[in-house]
Amino acid sequence: MSRFKALSVVSLSGGIILFCLYQLSQLDFQTVLLIRSLHDPFVSRLASVGNRLGDGLTLVILCIGLWGIGYLWKKKTWQQAGIDGLVAHALVGIAVQALKHLIGRPRPRWTHQEAFEYGPSWQGGLDAFPSGHASASFAVAAVLARYFPEWRGLWYAAALFVGMARVVGGSHFPTDVLGGAVLGFLIGYVWARALKEWRWNAVQALPLTLPLLIGGCALFWSMFSHPASDGVSAGLLLFVSGIGARWIMAWQASGNGSRTLLANSVIALGLAAGTQALWVVAVTLPACVAWWLNEQPDRKAGEPRRLVREVWLTSALVVTLVTLQSLQGLVP
Repeated sequence: MSRFKALSVVSLSGGIILFCLYQLSQLDFQTVLLIRSLHDPFVSRLASVGNRLGDGLTLVILCIGLWGIGYLWKKKTWQQAGIDGLVAHALVGIAVQALKHLIGRPRPRWTHQEAFEYGPSWQGGLDAFPSGHASASFAVAAVLARYFPEWRGLWYAAALFVGMARVVGGSHFPTDVLGGAVLGFLIGYVWARALKEWRWNAVQALPLTLPLLIGGCALFWSMFSHPASDGVSAGLLLFVSGIGARWIMAWQASGNGSRTLLANSVIALGLAAGTQALWVVAVTLPACVAWWLNEQPDRKAGEPRRLVREVWLTSALVVTLVTLQSLQGLVP
């Protein structure tokens, strides 16, 4: 990648990340009020499970366990995954603690009005941003996804569950969790690869955070908005077109990086239009540009594997679309 392309990817991705966090921050206090109104024991138990799963001790035991299994079975991949997971966990811990006390954002339980005051602080309770659980979970997930790519969906789903638990449990605002997820993923992604190419790896990693960030913001925005039906039909048409294009390429085993990326961009724009929020569409367009600039060759895969992958991907995308639609206007 040329220096101009790299700079363009970093600028676009960084701008989108900051804009999305700003947009989502406007819903932080409304989310706190919604969480305080919930008194469901099942939700509380889920939050408790997520908190334990993302706890630092749990993640350290997981990484040590991977190293131990690799040592006993003489599996170098497992050993290296355990070591890199521990180091990434430590690095993200240092970064998170520095940001927490530099920003000094109050946690939800300390918040009783929409306006917040930020600033350096060592006082307990003024350490909300970013979420340590979310950061550590996504850092370890990024490392495990590097060494065990066939299970990367499981690693990231677990990390996402931890992040959701921190919001539902009232420990963090949505922006704390998404900001921590981005930070943790970047550190884990870069550390798990060749350090001599860390700049290149960081450029690669930035656009990969955008689907989670834009999707998370769109999810919360849909809950608190009451849009008209404009844009749903166009979004559904784009969504179905993109899914159809991917299936045709998978069936014919004819896809390449550019064609797959075009289909993915159409799907992303369809999902964005389905939210009926102009700003979501507006940030999805430059995100697609960043993905195009950061295009990487497709990994080789046989036709059966591609078809199975399309089944899972289509199912996940349909669930995402239905969820976005069903949550619109959920909160009065």
